[in-house]
Amino acid sequence: MAGSAPSTTSVRTTDLDEARAICGDLFVPRSMRLLDPSARLAARFDVMRMDAVTIGDVEYGAEITGRCTHLDAYHLNVPLTGGFIAHQGRRCVQASATVASVYRPTAGPTLDRASVDCRILAIRIERQALEEQLESLLDAPVRGPLRLPISLDLTREPGRGWADLVGALAADITEPDALAHHPMTAGPLQESLLTATLLAVDHQYRDALARTTSGPQAVSGTRAECSVVAAIDAIRAHPEAPLTSPVLAELAGVSVRALRLAFRKRLGVSPMAYLWQTRMSRAHDDLRAADPRDTTVREVARRWGFVHVGRFETAYRDRYRVGPAHTLYGPDRAGATPERRYRR
Repeated sequence: MAGSAPSTTSVRTTDLDEARAICGDLFVPRSMRLLDPSARLAARFDVMRMDAVTIGDVEYGAEITGRCTHLDAYHLNVPLTGGFIAHQGRRCVQASATVASVYRPTAGPTLDRASVDCRILAIRIERQALEEQLESLLDAPVRGPLRLPISLDLTREPGRGWADLVGALAADITEPDALAHHPMTAGPLQESLLTATLLAVDHQYRDALARTTSGPQAVSGTRAECSVVAAIDAIRAHPEAPLTSPVLAELAGVSVRALRLAFRKRLGVSPMAYLWQTRMSRAHDDLRAADPRDTTVREVARRWGFVHVGRFETAYRDRYRVGPAHTLYGPDRAGATPERRYRR
């Protein structure tokens, strides 16, 4: 997962054929028809496509039905309003704001009925990406597809937390300045969603994953030490790159789990936390060296992947005991005007 900037698509249509084509292009080819032929479709698609994950905020404005012939990815659907009834093989789900549907890469599901007011967050996860993420967490081979249940309870953890994460990412679809659209943060956010999905939804490796994530944190040996050094060198050399744990592990020649354990043993933090610290340090250096007459806090923050200036300011103050504006507009910075600190 290289962490490239996602692409977005926003479409409004009343044409059933166009809605069917859009759904096929962005998620999966499917049939689609109105349960009431006299009804008027009012479809909306706001979709963000990441490297391995597609998230869509979708509604049709009419009762619809349809089916897919085959799935080659994992699909999860969270109704925000209304609901739908569907089945995949003999497995059935009645999805609502408290229950998400979950589909495996196998025979396609049939949508029996979606209500007029049904608005869903539709998530497509590439099969290879999810299974490779599980392999990296287990540090062991995975034989897929994962046997996921057809539903996920959203009223309690971990399903509720997973839904909150999906909702936060979906809220960024139409916000071009949001974290999900920044090349530095898109990869880590996608990785977080993959891991959260594996922890939230039951599957045949769930017990092994629980043992791995709660197991001892000891790592020893020359190889582990070398992996930390290699990853640290990569972070220090190119902190602006869209680095993720899998990318760093590949550079270091070890598994993601081994790299995380080695980092925690040597530095007391995860690889991604160290990357965050390095980027914050570079932002601090840039603020100290900048001319406040032609530089702003916002520009420096975004340069290092901190899209939300308010959060950057809070984290910066926690780390350096002063705000970023104080560093940029110190008493020795003649000619600076604080009103320019956060200009767009």
